[in-house]
Amino acid sequence: MDVYRCMNHPEAPAIGQCRRCGKPICNDCYNLDNGCCRYRCGEIGYAPHTPHRPKSAFWSVIVSLLAILGGLAVLLLAICGAMLFSY
Repeated sequence: MDVYRCMNHPEAPAIGQCRRCGKPICNDCYNLDNGCCRYRCGEIGYAPHTPHRPKSAFWSVIVSLLAILGGLAVLLLAICGAMLFSY
């Protein structure tokens, strides 16, 4: 069975993966504060909580109405198709 090796220290076994780049890292390279590798992604910085812009209620209502209309259209086509094939 192969053992994953650290990307910076090939002689050391990896204990996990960096949360940012996904590369295997050993105990020396692992940063407990943010779960990233110390020497590469830790220097760049990691922002786990990036601000998202709030969703507009207007677009949520529009999408909901379009979904309901689409479902009704499919139902109407199914009923019409059943009526056509039943005769």
